[in-house]
Amino acid sequence: MDTETKAWSKIKLNVDSMVTGDFAAASGLICMGAVLGKTNIFQLWVLISLQMVFYALNEAIVFKGLKAVDIGGSMTIHTFGAYFGLAATYFY
Repeated sequence: MDTETKAWSKIKLNVDSMVTGDFAAASGLICMGAVLGKTNIFQLWVLISLQMVFYALNEAIVFKGLKAVDIGGSMTIHTFGAYFGLAATYFY
C-alpha cells in the first residue's frame, strides 16, 4: 500500500454507534425545545454542533469515568439536553 491509501480509514458503523447517535440527536431535540422561539436557524446549527461535542464528553464521563448505570440512557439524555438548553437560553 502506498501512503495515500493508508491515510484513509473506514468508519466502523454498528448498532452501538447508531444507538449512541440516536441518543445524541434526542438530546439535541430536547435542547432545541428550550431555546425555541429565541434563535434562528444558524444559531440552532451552531448550538447543536457544539452540543454534540459536549454530549460525547458527558457520556464518556458518566458511563466510563463514573461507571454510572442508566438503563436506556433516558436520564443522561434528558438531563444533559435540558440543562444545556437552559444554559444556552441564559447566554442568548
